Amino acid sequence: MKRLVLVISSILCLTNCLTAQKGKTFIVNAGLRVEECIPFNERFRFPEFTAGKVTFKNGTISQAKLNYNYVVSEMQFLQGKDTLSIANEKDILGIIIAGDIFIVNKGYLELIFDDKVQVGIKQYFNLMDVRKKDPYGEIGSGAATDSYSSLHSNGQYNKLTVNQNRIFQMVSEYYLAASSREFVPFTKKKVMQLFPKNKTDIEDYLNSNKVDFDSRIDLVRFAEYLSKL
Repeated sequence: MKRLVLVISSILCLTNCLTAQKGKTFIVNAGLRVEECIPFNERFRFPEFTAGKVTFKNGTISQAKLNYNYVVSEMQFLQGKDTLSIANEKDILGIIIAGDIFIVNKGYLELIFDDKVQVGIKQYFNLMDVRKKDPYGEIGSGAATDSYSSLHSNGQYNKLTVNQNRIFQMVSEYYLAASSREFVPFTKKKVMQLFPKNKTDIEDYLNSNKVDFDSRIDLVRFAEYLSKL
């Protein structure tokens, strides 16, 4: 059994970074930075930092080159040669980058449908597992102690160590807002709560259309229907 684990460990170490496209899962091998294993166009929403506008609740407007970082779940901007994250998210009314709108709702939501109802998507890389190598080269899940940096992922600070392999996976969550403009998870239960007078019609729609609540296309189409109620 130990020999098998050692063989698997050796295969993992043949390359610095391994990527499985299905589910956008990335393995960051021990001793390497996330930036070395997850390409820029996978870590960020836009292919480059792009001119954008931040509107604050007090009416202040700030313009900068912006990009949303999926790994740290933060909106970032360029200041000289530095990449910084926008502070005081609770004070932000909205952000527009290349015509795309972001709002703050327990993290950043990108609007993908905006009508009588709104649909937002929240995307981030989740640290799925940490695999620590023991002195014999075996790999197992667990926490480690010798940290050299930290990574802010999905609202949590996760310590990184030189003897850990880290597995990240892209997560997409969908949210819906109706008349109150308060976003809630886009689920059948929440839809029924938001539209109590239209339950029968909504049930008929769902029976006819078989909505996949993990499908962006299905949810936008469903939102178009809800906006006409």
